[in-house]
Amino acid sequence: MALAAGLIDLGFALFHVAFRRLFGWPERLAPSGSLNTAITQTLNAMLIFVFLAYGAALIWLSGQGSVHPVLPLVGAAFWGLRLALQFIWFDLKPWPSKLIAAVFAVTAVVHLLAVRV
Repeated sequence: MALAAGLIDLGFALFHVAFRRLFGWPERLAPSGSLNTAITQTLNAMLIFVFLAYGAALIWLSGQGSVHPVLPLVGAAFWGLRLALQFIWFDLKPWPSKLIAAVFAVTAVVHLLAVRV
């Protein structure tokens, strides 16, 4: 299951790479100001790095048969928090918002299932 969790995290890295095209960055960020535009794009780049590193670690360690339970547990917490924030800061009426919330829930569960105590 750690392999599946790692692959999902790599998928989210690719999803975040597409943000520039999907959301019309940086043009559509411009009204928020140059500082907010820079911060948003920097955070996205850092998140891409985190997803790549975390996903690669899960995949590599799953191949070694030595995934420490803390690693997928932290991933489950990350995705659980992201799911909670979806309900707090995003409008859940549009179907894409509902879909991504479901994906976050499944992703959290996959990471939980990867925990071997």
